[in-house]
Amino acid sequence: MLEIPELVHKWNHTHSILSICVFPNKNLLFAGTQDSKILVVDKKSYDIIKTIQLGNTTSSTIDPLSSISYINTRSSVLCLDKSLDEKYLFSAGADSLVRVWSIDYCKKDHSLQIKEIATVYSITDIGDIFSIKYLDSVQTLVFGCQDASLLYLDNIIDRIHDCTASFNTNVNLNNDINNSHTSNDHPNILQNAESTSNIITPSQNNIDRLPHRRYDKFFNSKGPTSPTSYTPLSVSPDYLSREVSTLNICDTKHYPHAILEIPAENIIRYAHNGFIYSIVGATSIHTGLNQNNDSILELIITSSGDGISSVWKVSKNKKSGKVVIESEQENMNNEETVFSQAIEYPFLYCGLSEGKINIWDLNTGQLVSELKTPDMSDIISISVHDDCVFAINEESINIFYHDQLVHWNPNQGKLLGSEIFICDMANDKNNSILNSYSYLSVGGNDGSLTLWNISSLFQNLQPSLASRFVNKRMKYETNDSSTETNIDTEEMILSLRKLISFKTISQETATECRISLARCAIFLVELLKKLGADDVQLLPVDGHHGPVVLAHFHNQRGREEQNSVKRILWYGHYDVISAGDSEKWDTDPFTLTCENGYMKGRGVSDNKGPLISAIYSVASLYQQNKLKNDIIFLIEGSEEIGSPGFERICSARIFNPKIDWIFLSNSSWVDEEHPCINYGLRGVINAEITITSDKSNGHSGINGGLYQEVTFDLMHIISKLQDDEGRISIPDFEKTMKTPDKKELERFAKVINVANFSKTGCCKKGDYCVNFLIKNWAKPSISVTSLKVNGPGNITVIPNSASAGVSIRLVPGQDVRSVKENLKEFLIREFAQLNSPNHLQIDVVNEAEPWLGDPSNHAYQILEREVTKAWGMEPLFVREGGSIPSIRMLERSFNAPAIQIPCGQSTDNAHLDNENLRIKNWTKMTQILSNVFNNL
Repeated sequence: MLEIPELVHKWNHTHSILSICVFPNKNLLFAGTQDSKILVVDKKSYDIIKTIQLGNTTSSTIDPLSSISYINTRSSVLCLDKSLDEKYLFSAGADSLVRVWSIDYCKKDHSLQIKEIATVYSITDIGDIFSIKYLDSVQTLVFGCQDASLLYLDNIIDRIHDCTASFNTNVNLNNDINNSHTSNDHPNILQNAESTSNIITPSQNNIDRLPHRRYDKFFNSKGPTSPTSYTPLSVSPDYLSREVSTLNICDTKHYPHAILEIPAENIIRYAHNGFIYSIVGATSIHTGLNQNNDSILELIITSSGDGISSVWKVSKNKKSGKVVIESEQENMNNEETVFSQAIEYPFLYCGLSEGKINIWDLNTGQLVSELKTPDMSDIISISVHDDCVFAINEESINIFYHDQLVHWNPNQGKLLGSEIFICDMANDKNNSILNSYSYLSVGGNDGSLTLWNISSLFQNLQPSLASRFVNKRMKYETNDSSTETNIDTEEMILSLRKLISFKTISQETATECRISLARCAIFLVELLKKLGADDVQLLPVDGHHGPVVLAHFHNQRGREEQNSVKRILWYGHYDVISAGDSEKWDTDPFTLTCENGYMKGRGVSDNKGPLISAIYSVASLYQQNKLKNDIIFLIEGSEEIGSPGFERICSARIFNPKIDWIFLSNSSWVDEEHPCINYGLRGVINAEITITSDKSNGHSGINGGLYQEVTFDLMHIISKLQDDEGRISIPDFEKTMKTPDKKELERFAKVINVANFSKTGCCKKGDYCVNFLIKNWAKPSISVTSLKVNGPGNITVIPNSASAGVSIRLVPGQDVRSVKENLKEFLIREFAQLNSPNHLQIDVVNEAEPWLGDPSNHAYQILEREVTKAWGMEPLFVREGGSIPSIRMLERSFNAPAIQIPCGQSTDNAHLDNENLRIKNWTKMTQILSNVFNNL
């Protein structure tokens, strides 16, 4: 039974998404836009990592080694294609130009490098370019145009390489000339330089042939008057299309840019009687086309507004390299405009107007079936995979499988493009496929780009007709060395989605929440077992609280190396606080939503997201037989209510041998830009102070002034907790606290100088801001957090009970037990001085000890190195004003130091509405932890 697929992610742009091209092996998604941009999405982090701007028309300089922009035009990117090895991207659109982009990773820092290496143009005015196809085997680029012509450029990569060689020769000659003192010293060099100067110096005539420089425009062309040879032009990278985000160019040398003209004989005029909307490739072996020793043969099928799907034979002579495209005269008449096409051999699927789809048998040339969508608008885009037909029309996505149909409106305005792609997660040890995921990407005119998980659609379907003919899948090597271990982001998101769905609110006693806590713990047990953990246990906790999950991943070293093995404990929790008013959330708090590179949901930042990241950081090592140390996961379900019963489990001596290091992630960065490492937390005592009366509620008009009221008693003793100067009045409160030393103050100053506090209210720099951090991180505080009275709450009712919540934050050196006892004694003494007939009650709701780690220890140094490596900048060492109840208890129980790595940004909204976590942070932490765990 077909179902609507799950929305995986959504990105938003300011203008329409017109075209999509996916590089599955590189985990990249390219989207062409109406405003002359190409968005580059990293499929692993779900971030838009680059936004390529195709340029402007402000400059008219023609110096080839300066910032020339005479081919920088404003153009909607109407179509995209790629080479099979994913080394090249081809883009075209409304400016009548085709741009060729090199896509690679820098060997120095593994950063993605995108360079515009060539521009292809025609001397004739062809109008918009609606379709483009690159044929790898014959190295030929084919594109269809608004003027109904079909153009192609053969041996395009060789042409670009020729240009590169000419450019390098000229640069070397110029360098030799510049290094010579006089021209007479090297006459031969000077002569050679003159003979090659035409390669890099364009004539004004050549420049004026570019489409936007010519006087005559579309349908007013003078016809092809250019030479039949291409004219390479090498230019500086300063000329190239500008990017919104600066490219991290690895090689600072100039690289050439070729301007290639379509030869006149490669222009097929009136290939159709209408705009050419689509070009698809049909490998020649699928059609019985004879191959021979002299030629390489390919087929393409073009479609147009004339309703015809035309078959063309593309042949390349192996000796001369010449490419010829000829009509096969095997046209298929759809009798309506063909907007889109897709091939899954032996069938051609044609997307027509009014929601119609024609299915042709390419072997017989016969129309075998017709489909129709409920929405009777044009089929703008069509894709096919395993006999599932994905048809995109104006407002709906439609999926056909045999006699089944599912369709829905994704709320993206008018839909304009789509693409299906398969992502394989490979084992980098033996290149075997660990997991395979199928996706549908869709672009709309509201600027949105969505990603739908269609993997589940194929799990229970019959083998496709196409698979009976073609069951081999070609794989191409990519130079993606940006990760050291193979992290399966898709599986991580699926696991987190399930984890978020459990309403694990530990503060609630409702049956639903208690059952959710138990089911969530069972899910974690099953997940850990599936990923390779053993000794997985559920440890019950007294008082109907969520059970503790305990799991071991054992190292995979040889027997002779076991003495070097470290035992690392990861602490996390799966309980969350209430989502509060769901109306204040933009999305369902217990449904993971991914949008614009972020995940949203209750617990995504605190602490389910970091927990999944840690689990998969270890599982990725274990599944590749690379795990060097023992990793123990200890995951509780009651952290948000003070971890009741957790200390008893930790002290039960079930962890043998001893633990060497304790890791956790229950914090965030201090801003949105700079990675942080946390080494200090304040402690807390949360208490409720209640005054009650033996009398019942009264009326201010009848009982006012007749007896001592509980609210005045409460306000009196609460006001005594702080003097008029703001100093806390609890006896001996600051007597034993530690103050920051010189080294810590230097760290604080660095945080102020580097971090962006503009969103926190501390935007000045200097001593005031350092004092701000000292107050927030290294000094105790007291806050009155709630005031409550019983009764109906009417302004005329005198309550017989009043209470106040008080939260006291402690710093290292202060003892929780001593402060707690002194607080109670102080309040009792102050209340006694009132001689009140009312009654005082003090309840400590929960407490946590302050914690201060050692940033100079071995684990922190390893963590600092790996964070720097992952983010390309040194992390900030920070403390935090909040508290984690169990961290000091863990250190005492296991006699091991704790290390905390924050995962998210300062804007995560943990405990607030719209809690979120950036996927880039999440996946990078997974990689960081993999490296840290193996290097300790």
